[in-house]
Amino acid sequence: MYQVLIADDHPLFRAALIGSLIEMELKFDIAESSTFDEAYDHILNNDIDLLLLDLRMPGNEGLLGLLSLRSEFPELAIVVVSANEDPQTMSDVKDMGAMGFIPKSSKRDDIHQGLTAVLNGEFSFPEFTKPNDDARVASKLNLLTPKQLKVLHMIGEGDLNKQIAYRLDIKETTVKTHISDILRKLEITNRTQAALILRELSVVE
Repeated sequence: MYQVLIADDHPLFRAALIGSLIEMELKFDIAESSTFDEAYDHILNNDIDLLLLDLRMPGNEGLLGLLSLRSEFPELAIVVVSANEDPQTMSDVKDMGAMGFIPKSSKRDDIHQGLTAVLNGEFSFPEFTKPNDDARVASKLNLLTPKQLKVLHMIGEGDLNKQIAYRLDIKETTVKTHISDILRKLEITNRTQAALILRELSVVE
């Protein structure tokens, strides 16, 4: 039996996904969450095989949530569900390690095919033209550790080094080391550029 978590703040769409799963010729134990924090706690405390993740839900700041989960739970199969069908978003989602992408406009047969492919270990994405940008930041963000992702998020919130150190319970010198590594991996030179990168990760539905 597959353990599936549906993380979406829209009850009607969660119900639609549950209906699609029930129609499939597989057995699922389905859990639901309406916030990113609920989803994170559930993944942390349960053995989840598949996560269906909405990019825009309380606590999930676009692609940053996906990136954080892929970094902390590399064995978890994640399929993004989104009303955003922009090729750039699909490309970023794939670059960040998701197994699939389901547009919220998808028909049930397409959802079945996509989920079946993912459960068989295959990728499932709608056809899209990959943006002509090899230096896209999504691939560089995969180089960051979970701790560095948290530091990057706090930089985006405007926290100073001392505040980051306090919130993460680490030394300020350690924060400076993390920031240096972040700037190097993202090939940028200052905190302002780092904050702008975070803004890029916001996905508009």
